[in-house]
Amino acid sequence: MNAIISGSSFPAIRGVQADNEYYIVMCTLKRLRKVFTFDEGTLPVEARAQRTLNTDRIPEITNYILSNRDNYVFSAITACIDGDSQFTPIGNDTHQQKIGTLVIDEDAELYITDGQHRNAAIAEALKQDPSLANETISVVFFAGKSLSDRQKIFKDLNLYPVKTDSSLSITYDDKPDALLSKTAIYQSPLLSKLIHMEKSNLGPRSKKLISHSAFNKATKELFDSIDEQNYKQLLPKTTEFWESVVNNMPTWMLVYKDEVSGGEVREEAINAYSVTFQAIGIVGNWLLKNDKSWKKTLKKLKDIDWQRSNKKDWEGRCVFNGAMRNSSVAAKLTAIRIKLYLDIPLSNKDLIEEEKLNEAKNGF
Repeated sequence: MNAIISGSSFPAIRGVQADNEYYIVMCTLKRLRKVFTFDEGTLPVEARAQRTLNTDRIPEITNYILSNRDNYVFSAITACIDGDSQFTPIGNDTHQQKIGTLVIDEDAELYITDGQHRNAAIAEALKQDPSLANETISVVFFAGKSLSDRQKIFKDLNLYPVKTDSSLSITYDDKPDALLSKTAIYQSPLLSKLIHMEKSNLGPRSKKLISHSAFNKATKELFDSIDEQNYKQLLPKTTEFWESVVNNMPTWMLVYKDEVSGGEVREEAINAYSVTFQAIGIVGNWLLKNDKSWKKTLKKLKDIDWQRSNKKDWEGRCVFNGAMRNSSVAAKLTAIRIKLYLDIPLSNKDLIEEEKLNEAKNGF
């Protein structure tokens, strides 16, 4: 590696985790804003490895610093270096090899992976109390990390301390089923307009139709298995199937065209809920394996009354006393009803489930 001519220099301690080097440095608070100049939250979700900044949290953390001027405590900020860096130890013996100087090339990008709210709050606190300038915070740098590496680090760091929203976790996951569902969304203007990649619980005002976690669950139902060997081959069929479903759901197309919001559809209908997507995935599994004209069959989706008030079709399946129920049983029962509308023969298991439902309705 060529010596770095110009960049940022830090006294550092070198460590190793899972064969990856990392560096711990002490950074003055005034220097933080010079080190981390790029707001990753301005990028679309697929191009970043971080949540968007929640500005509502910053005043609370800032107030904590200022109110506890003599005894505030912060854990380390974790960051990744995308670009060149160089560590020079102070000597050759075992301990000296771990202590030295870390130089980060001026063209390298530095991304905060954990601690963006602390960083933003510190910047605000400095404006109100400049005497904080020369106090320090530790920063852990992981060197030479690409976007996919940073997304995995983000996911792993958030496995235990704070539960990451399941949709965002899947979006940043590298498991085959996650790669399949998110790639299908990214490559389809239709799906990307309808699916929220970060939030699983969509509010009444959300313009999005469904969450990535719901879409991922439904896509897993679509195929018997998704693994490292086949997920790339399944991608075209995944996109083709779900786009065909969307094109046969008039209310979904209204959401796509911004004529109604996803929240408005959820108020009245069952087909903007995870349980229904999962049911459609179950139906799709049969269609893709048994019906060469499955696209034509899916056109019958237009004839289904998806209104939650349609008790004849949905009460006791995915609707109970007007409220939606999301469970594997509800998904199976909803899928059975959709199969009947699509003239798909019911399996023995389906018939048994139908019999159980009828008995429950009749009070047996």
